[in-house]
Amino acid sequence: MSREGKIIIENGKPVAVLTEDGKEVKKFLAACPHLGCDVEWHAGNKCWYCPCHGSRFEAEGKVIQGPAKKDLDPA
Repeated sequence: MSREGKIIIENGKPVAVLTEDGKEVKKFLAACPHLGCDVEWHAGNKCWYCPCHGSRFEAEGKVIQGPAKKDLDPA
């Protein structure tokens, strides 16, 4: 199974998209719940991370490491 993440623009807003074997699986608002910076996909660790303050999220959007205290919001 190949997991990848990418940021797309949907209705003028950035959306974090998780794909498995090239098929869209889940979408999240790209804004980190900590202070709203957009998350990015970390290909090496197969997770989302916030470049502003270092929060990390599982591919499915669950928070792994803060300062964020809640999961990414579904889009």
